[in-house]
This record gives sequence, structure tokens and C-alpha cells, in this order.
Amino acid sequence: MVRIENHCCDCASPGYPCLGSSCPNRRVEVHYCDQCGEELDTIHEVDEVSGKELCSSCHEESQEELEDEE
Repeated sequence: MVRIENHCCDCASPGYPCLGSSCPNRRVEVHYCDQCGEELDTIHEVDEVSGKELCSSCHEESQEELEDEE
């Protein structure tokens, strides 16, 4: 799943004011595993129909389940 998060780092100073809504840290796209909710470094798509984004451990589990079914 994808969430848009505010990653404000309070970088504003008297000589360099806050950029507000134009700041690139204000709306950051973050991907999470659809199965366990862990933040993803690498996205593994399970299948094109479901479009699930899984972490590596959940992806391995789903692959093992598929192999067991065959």
C-alpha cells in the first residue's frame, strides 16, 4: 500500500524560511507491505491481478505457499 506522509525535518531557520507546501519533504510517497504493514525498501509484486506490494519475507512465504499447492 502507498501512503503519502509528511517527513518535515524542521530545517527552517531565520535566514532560510520554511518552503511550506512546495517542500519536497512535505508529501513523501512511502510504500508498506499489504500483508504485515512493514515499511518497504524493495517492492515485490505478487501478481498483476491483486497488485499486492509485499516485503521480502512475506513474498517468500507467498512463493512457498504457491510451491506447496503445486
